[in-house]
Amino acid sequence: MNLHPDRVRLLASLGFNFIARIPGLAAVFLILPLVSRSLGTASYGEFLSALALGGAFTVPLGGLNAVGRRLLASAFGAQDAPRQASVFVTTTLLTGCLALLGALLLVLLSGRTWTAPVFIFIAMLPLMLGFLNTFDNLRACYNEHYVTAQFQLVSQSVIYALVLLIGLPPGAIAIAGLTLQGPVALASGATLVALLVKRPFLLSGKVAGIGGMLLPALGVMLADGALGLLMNLSVYWLNFSHHAEMAAWFGTFGRLFQSFLQPVLLVVLPVTSYISMRWGQMPRERRRLLHQLFIVAGFGYGLIVGGAMAFFGPLYIDHMFKLSTHGDRFDVLGLSLFMGAVIAQKTYSMLIYAVSEARFVSFGTALACVVGVGAAALSSLWLPAVRVLDVLFLAVALGIPAVLLTGGYRYRRELQPAERA
Repeated sequence: MNLHPDRVRLLASLGFNFIARIPGLAAVFLILPLVSRSLGTASYGEFLSALALGGAFTVPLGGLNAVGRRLLASAFGAQDAPRQASVFVTTTLLTGCLALLGALLLVLLSGRTWTAPVFIFIAMLPLMLGFLNTFDNLRACYNEHYVTAQFQLVSQSVIYALVLLIGLPPGAIAIAGLTLQGPVALASGATLVALLVKRPFLLSGKVAGIGGMLLPALGVMLADGALGLLMNLSVYWLNFSHHAEMAAWFGTFGRLFQSFLQPVLLVVLPVTSYISMRWGQMPRERRRLLHQLFIVAGFGYGLIVGGAMAFFGPLYIDHMFKLSTHGDRFDVLGLSLFMGAVIAQKTYSMLIYAVSEARFVSFGTALACVVGVGAAALSSLWLPAVRVLDVLFLAVALGIPAVLLTGGYRYRRELQPAERA
């Protein structure tokens, strides 16, 4: 293998990403059970619903991060420093404004729905993390995601070790939130500082091309955002409709899913950033092959995750948590199929978002979610709240594969005529 510097940095990112994931497993299997025992089932369910609601408000940030990452990677590949600086400044400004707007709306819309004001602070944490995650994405454009991974390894190891040694005080809601969200936030902040120290010219950029960022970001938001909203708002809705114990079960199941989602992000983020820098110079046959590879990989890993969630999810929650309410086999089936479909969509869409606006997959995914919501709304006429969510997740899980297969076929077909010419 010709290990020129770009490939060395890619391999370093992949290696450090997986090493940094080891403390993250401690958060799922050691720290989260501590949080549950410290808060009690009712407060723990409200705690997870606050995190879920805050996560729902980060949807626009994800869209801007995806578009900003694509534009910055393209500018870096062309060695256009002024354009890099403009993309950096514009992306930072837009995500910062949206994070502040989201925080304001969150307080106005949900401020009186919590049993204690501290839950508003908990709901704010994902917004803070979503804004800081902007700099992880932008750093990845330089094929240097290993820097972020190193910071995460240190921050998670130190904070989780302290919590395991000292423990969590009973009812310490704010400390529990900072324990789960703080290490990643610190690492992202350190990533920003290191990025600007190495490339101070990024601060000299001008705000430009806002419309060119917002419109493609809307497509990403409709796709990934719709999927994230369904999971996050379902947990908040259960708590809001006085099913806090069931919200705790659903939220814990979702937290476990995030540990399975992380390998996708750890591998696909640096790889797609590397691909996006070279996409314009790649032969069409290689582009078509990459489309096929990412679809197959997405469906394959989605099947593995769906099966693992269905089998290990209930065992994990039953043995690690003392929750008073548990989902049954229909809840497990709906969530597992939905999460497997999310894995497949995330794997393929990260490639598409890195090299194009991906309108078909974006709007198709959003349409599948709308159909799922419609089916759930109809079923609510005769089914209880938890069964309505089962219908929602099953309907979306059936729609997403159809969108991905059709979209992949369309993108590959677009490359064929030029190839034959």
